[in-house]
Amino acid sequence: MIRRQFLHKTALILAASTGVVAALSYFRQFFPRIAGEKRRITLGDSSRFPVDTFTYIDEHKLFVYRDHEGIRALTAICTHLGCTLESTTDGFECPCHGSCYNSKGEVLSGPAPRDLSWFGVNKSSDGKVFIDPGKIVEADEKFINS
Repeated sequence: MIRRQFLHKTALILAASTGVVAALSYFRQFFPRIAGEKRRITLGDSSRFPVDTFTYIDEHKLFVYRDHEGIRALTAICTHLGCTLESTTDGFECPCHGSCYNSKGEVLSGPAPRDLSWFGVNKSSDGKVFIDPGKIVEADEKFINS
């Protein structure tokens, strides 16, 4: 094999592999990520969460908010680059790049491109409250305590 043929074949292989990687990356957006989204997160009894407080659940990277009417769940993952948010007196702040969100999860400042997601909260047949991370709801939607 002469040098020119080697360089030609190497260039073709590199171009083809780059094209395959680009095509896979493009088509990946059309398929939902199933891993972890279908599982329910059981919270147990809603009374274990203090009233008018955001309680951080590290294991699932989310905040649970309970008031006198009901309970809601908010992701604790920044929409910018996926850092874990910290609760502040005014809402939430990303310690990595400084994105700020209000208590409704709306972006106030920083590089975050969109608001935080609220998850559906419901009660199972055994009476325990659970979060459905596959169901995104509006910020005012909450599970009504009964």
